[in-house]
Amino acid sequence: MLQPSHEALFAALADVALAWQPRDVVGGDFYHFVAYADGWSFVLADCTGHGVPGAFMTLIASSRLAHALERIGPRDPARLLVELNRGVKSALAQDEPHVAGGVASDDGLDALVLWFEHARAELTFASARVPLHLLARDAAEVRTIDGERMGLGYVGTPASYAWTNRSVTLGDGDVVCAATDGVVDQIGGSKHIAFGKRRLREAMVHARARPMPEFAAALLAAHADYQAGHRRRDDLTLFCFRTARASVR
Repeated sequence: MLQPSHEALFAALADVALAWQPRDVVGGDFYHFVAYADGWSFVLADCTGHGVPGAFMTLIASSRLAHALERIGPRDPARLLVELNRGVKSALAQDEPHVAGGVASDDGLDALVLWFEHARAELTFASARVPLHLLARDAAEVRTIDGERMGLGYVGTPASYAWTNRSVTLGDGDVVCAATDGVVDQIGGSKHIAFGKRRLREAMVHARARPMPEFAAALLAAHADYQAGHRRRDDLTLFCFRTARASVR
């Protein structure tokens, strides 16, 4: 399921990295990438569960995402989240709060949808609980833009909920990074606490001069060192790219 997106991503972008590490053989994280004449679309999603239950959720969510992309296209990330929310709620009968005397299930996902327009080097995005990390070429620190605090598909998420598009104009050499919560929630270190966003941002700054494959490898190495002997808690997906005039093939 992921292979077409993986191949399209590395064919379209020159300085990019993507790591997909399920906790078990399969998992609840998935991604979707499509290149267009005027830009590209990337979706990063984290479904409830891991292993086989998480994998079944990815099949449901990715199918609904594909249908939404066919209907409305990639250029309105917020509307895609709305359609995905409604699709998952419908597929799992979670649009009705009472099924056979109770809630049939309460599953869903977190997701980040990106649309990058070549002509203006503008990144438009909408997010359900997945942060976006931006490291401008001349900035000393990483800017983190948190997602909206409403997940997709859950019983408690209204079918009428509307996410909001946000946009940033990227300059040459800017680094953009997104990760599922398997990165920041991983327990480790001498105090047995989560890796957290601060350590992720510090690792980004430390590795900023490296090409994206080495950049991502450095972030994952810092994460693995911090995890040490602790058990992996969740699936992990990391997506990073650097903008440049030559970054699109």
